[in-house]
Order: sequence, then structure tokens, then C-alpha cells
Amino acid sequence: MRIKRSCKTSLRFTSKKKRDALNEIQDEYTRLVNIFIEDFSDKELAKKDLGKEITNAPESWLSARMRQCAAREALGMCVSAKNKAGELKEEPVRPVHYGRKMTLSSQCVRVGKGKNSFDLWLVIHSVGKKIKLYIPLKKHRHFNFFSDWKMSSSLVIHREYVMFSFEKETGEKKAEGELVGIDVGINHLLALSDGSLSGSEVRPLIKNIERKKQGSEAYKKAKKTLSYYLHKTVKEQLDWNSLRLVVVEKLNGLKKGKKGRSKNFRKTLSNWNYRELLNIIQMRCEENRVSFRSVNPYKTSQTCPACSHTERGNRVKEEFKCLKCGYSEQADIVGSLNILTRFTTGRYGAGFKT
Repeated sequence: MRIKRSCKTSLRFTSKKKRDALNEIQDEYTRLVNIFIEDFSDKELAKKDLGKEITNAPESWLSARMRQCAAREALGMCVSAKNKAGELKEEPVRPVHYGRKMTLSSQCVRVGKGKNSFDLWLVIHSVGKKIKLYIPLKKHRHFNFFSDWKMSSSLVIHREYVMFSFEKETGEKKAEGELVGIDVGINHLLALSDGSLSGSEVRPLIKNIERKKQGSEAYKKAKKTLSYYLHKTVKEQLDWNSLRLVVVEKLNGLKKGKKGRSKNFRKTLSNWNYRELLNIIQMRCEENRVSFRSVNPYKTSQTCPACSHTERGNRVKEEFKCLKCGYSEQADIVGSLNILTRFTTGRYGAGFKT
């Protein structure tokens, strides 16, 4: 199985002169992409159809190679808009390129190893106006994680950073190992069907975010600290070597609706990025050749795993006690047991194979 990841590297070491030149390129690139979008939006085109007669049609000082990159990005945006409209059974909305980024292939960019205090040099060439930029970059811990991965030759250049893409062949999913259900929450980040709880520090971290002014540097730092805690907990609290399957809840629309929720709880929920947590779990599964599945969360915390009796009164805050058979357990662990059972006994899980 081939997996892909991305990594940002800051452009803060770039001089003002180079940054101005880069902004000039991006402004013209954006203008060109929007011209192509207007031309492509009512046509059925593929990448192979983007010949010189199409890419060279608009007037621009950008080179033929840069025009090809702009045309491919415009076509990709149009195709994505049409696919999304098709899924929703609506009329497609014409996309707009807002100038935040440009996707360049190896025709226009290359990455070389640094020979001084910088780790890498990003070379942007074949631009037009005889422009050639050498932009210094530094690696960081996340970047070094991908040292044995294959780097993509295409790069996404934003106004403030460069986005690198990496891919790696991990092999087939594991055919043997343990199965675990996970209930994610605020009081305990992870409740596992094996009876363990972890991540009890997540609520204080969320409360710390609430105390910061939204958009401030302190707010961004607090959000980053929470994200780091999510990654650390998922990495360290699950035995990835022994696992074969992880099952979680489909937590869609959790932040919608206010009925039955206090103002403080809604505020806490708004700062808890449960979608990021599920994505982290899924990425770890892919990297460790573990199968990842999700199930409907309907009443998983109100159903007795012993006798299947379902009633709201079975759960009182963090405690679960079945009003029919008397089975008792921590409520989040009950949820994780039901999550795993719902998959393994369900339509697709009963005969689960990797």
C-alpha cells in the first residue's frame, strides 16, 4: 500500500527582494489561473488536451512552463467543483483562485541540498522575465520524519511557506493481530475496548485555548500544543505492533445543534478538533499497516454490551449501569466496546478480513 503525507517549511528566511519577486509571480499566476477557469468551466477537458494552443492563448509574461502549471491547476479546480456538485446533485459553482498558492511541477522548481547554514535551496526557474530565485529553507523535526520517504517533484508554494509531498510503500495490511474499538472524548481522549483510558489532560488544554484571544499568537500556540498532545497520545498509547484493526465512530456534525447543551460545553466543543484526532488515528493506521474502519455512533454509550438493552438512563455522566441486567463499567469504555461490536457483527464486519 502506498501512502502520502505533506509537510510545510517556512519562507521566513527569504529576503524582501526575493519575496517581492515571488509575490509578483504568484499574482500573475493567479490572474492566469482564473482566466483558464473561466475558459474551462463549461468544457469537458483532460490534462492531455492542454496543448500550446490553449495554454498560450491568454496574454501573460509567464513562461510556457508556468502557463502549463497554471492551466493544470485551473483544470483540477474545475473538475473538483463538478465532482462535488455531482455528489450533492447541484449545479457546479465556478471556482476562484484567491492567490494563496501555486502548484508547480519539476518544469519550474527543483530542490537542492544546502551548502551553508540552510538545509535546502528551493530553485524557481523558467518563470519569465529572466527571473530565477534561490530560496533558502530549513528542515525541522516533522520534515526529518520523512527522511526515508520519496519526495514528490511537484511543490505547492504559498505566500508564507512551501508544502512538500512525500510518499512511501508500506506493504500489505496486517492479516493477524488484535482488534480494538476507540471512543474519543473530552474527559478522556481515548477509551479503548480493552478497558484502558488515556489522554486525561485534553480538557485543560482545551480550556487554555478558550482563555486566549482568537487569532492571537498565544491562541495559535495553545492550538499547536493541543495538536502535539493529540499526536503524542495516539502514538504512545496504542500498541501499533500488535494491532490489526481499529474501529472508531463517524463523528459528523457533532458541533451542530444546541439543544440540551450548556453554553460552556458548546464553547469547549468548538475548540476540540475531534476531526484532527480521527485523522491522526487514521494516518497512524496507514503507517503501521493497520485496517481503519468507522461505524454509526447512534446510542453507543447507552447500549449495554452484555444484554444489548438500550436506554438513556443506563448512562449517568461518566458511569454506565444497565437498568436491565445490572452490568456496570466506565461509560466511555462501554462506548468503545459497542463501537467494536457494531463493526464486527455488522453487515461488513461479520466476515472481516484484512
